[in-house]
Amino acid sequence: MVGYAMSQRATIHDIARYSGVSTATVDRVINGRGGVRPDKERVVLEAARELGDGRRLIALHARLARIAVVTQPPVNPFHAALQDAFRVIMPAYREQNIACFEHHASIEHPDRAASLIRTLAREYDGLILCLPDHPGIRQAVSDACARLPVVTIASDITAPERLAYIGSDNYRAGRIAADMMGRLLGPREGRVALIAGTMHYIGHQQRYAGFMAALDERYAALSATPALECLENDDRAADAVHALLQEHRDIVGIYHFSTGADAIARLLEKQGMADRLVFITHELTPHRATLLRSGTIDIVLDQNPMLEARTALSTLSHYLGRCTAPLDGPIIPLSVHTRETV
Repeated sequence: MVGYAMSQRATIHDIARYSGVSTATVDRVINGRGGVRPDKERVVLEAARELGDGRRLIALHARLARIAVVTQPPVNPFHAALQDAFRVIMPAYREQNIACFEHHASIEHPDRAASLIRTLAREYDGLILCLPDHPGIRQAVSDACARLPVVTIASDITAPERLAYIGSDNYRAGRIAADMMGRLLGPREGRVALIAGTMHYIGHQQRYAGFMAALDERYAALSATPALECLENDDRAADAVHALLQEHRDIVGIYHFSTGADAIARLLEKQGMADRLVFITHELTPHRATLLRSGTIDIVLDQNPMLEARTALSTLSHYLGRCTAPLDGPIIPLSVHTRETV
């Protein structure tokens, strides 16, 4: 931007001169006429704010910024909580003229998810994605980033062009789980059953890697099974645990980092094994809080979907020139819950 003296009331000509764009571009931005690239729109809004008119212009004149949020269908408890979080926080972004729109993509059809991303990239001003790092999805994200800002949430996608990853440190989460497992088991020897959703999720890869690293470093009496994928399906998660219990009589713990914890808990209670195993999982839901209080689940690691949603939106709002700085993040603190914290 070129240098310019501050004024009490900036005109279109003032903003154009300060931002280095045409008056026609400024007019299209502040009157919501559209047809301006996001990067130029951001420059205009930043100039308006710096000249002292930003709040009025953003609140009353900037065009609506439409953000697509893509998650799994809400049958997955975490993704349902994430969608609820966006609905709760959306009123706070009305002043910035930002609106979110929900879309769903099944992990069983990555080609459809990739196609959805390409379609949304043509229709929206920003994308927030909680999807696996499948090669087709990764390429679609890279292509989309040439058109608009993309934020990944809860689990990253290895597209270097994406704007930001908002979520917890999943490698550290895995290390915490291993440390809690070892401490709770004490001197006991045996094997820990590992249950993932899909290892296409970077977050699940990182949790697995962190768990194995900490287990190897500190707890020589414990080993782990290979991580079995339940494909984010409750029944498959319970079936996987049942098969591992039949195959390995020395299982003393379960580390589960996907959906299906409730189904696994039902299996353990049915077989009378809930008191014999240490069970650690992720994402605090009302039912998992009940299972914590009963002792069926021992530890729940929670990544706070409300804070993730708020941080993802504030990151995009800042990029689009609607606010001065993101509210938080990008790394979201983990919470460790026991029966005494719920």
